[in-house]
Amino acid sequence: MLNKKIGLIALLASFAGGELWAGTLTNYTVGDVLICFRKGGNDMVVDAGPVSTFTSGTPNQRIPITQYTGSQLDQVGANAVSWSAFTWLSDNTLFATRARTSLNDETVPWQAKSSGAQLSTVNRMVTIPRGAVDELSLSVYPFSTKTAVIEEDISDGNPNYTTGVSYHQALAGGYGGNFNGTFVGNPENTTLANFTTSGNVVRSDFYQLTPTSGFGLGQLLGYFEFAPNGSMTYVAYPSTVPVINSISVSGTTVTINYTTGLYGTYTLRGTNTLSSGVAMINWPSFGTLTSGDTVTHSISFTDTNPDEFYTITAQ
Repeated sequence: MLNKKIGLIALLASFAGGELWAGTLTNYTVGDVLICFRKGGNDMVVDAGPVSTFTSGTPNQRIPITQYTGSQLDQVGANAVSWSAFTWLSDNTLFATRARTSLNDETVPWQAKSSGAQLSTVNRMVTIPRGAVDELSLSVYPFSTKTAVIEEDISDGNPNYTTGVSYHQALAGGYGGNFNGTFVGNPENTTLANFTTSGNVVRSDFYQLTPTSGFGLGQLLGYFEFAPNGSMTYVAYPSTVPVINSISVSGTTVTINYTTGLYGTYTLRGTNTLSSGVAMINWPSFGTLTSGDTVTHSISFTDTNPDEFYTITAQ
């Protein structure tokens, strides 16, 4: 009898919206995420609230960044602008972005360093909210608020800066970038000159780098997505949609090649009858699938039904 094995795909996941409980630059708290923009004229420093809001998100939860406005971003510009998101904790754990070169492909994680090495980066970062408050206190730019400050790009020799430095100056230093060469790479993402009319978003992955005495890689927490209209959204713990790539049958042995994702539990399920009253999550299970990466895996099992429908569910 002809085997008619059919592959289906369904991802069951929760998608929730939410807003950040923001801190302020005038009362900055260690662990508040800074989102910074620069383009050679003005910078903008944004306090997007505690990092715990980002780390406590559910998989695929989209969190809008509401601490700056389009009018404020206009003071810097969205075309050909460089931006990054980062923060630190008191134990010198770092959080930092890495720009994606391909929209849907995750980046190679940043390498974590020793506590002492990461302290050098922390010492560069801590000057940024202080510099923003210096500019805010002088009312240099009328568009500034306590959560988003427009500031001058250059603080070196600038009398407006008394306790801190500009975002650009803290990032570049004498080295020219990477927080004066103290960080393992460039945390910035730079948009195209026609970004606002391109219709394409850009993304930067967000990593946690816990200090290590040996070799360690950062943990991917999610990504920041910057849209051509100037809005930004954080996506927590993004899970790749699972896919059944191929199905082969030899007698009663079925082999399925599949990809899952980085987060969640993935289960292969099947049924020989389709019923509108039975949800796919209730189909009989053929086993839990390998996850934690986006490479292709395979599973083989015995299925004596001549007709079968397969799906992958994720929780």
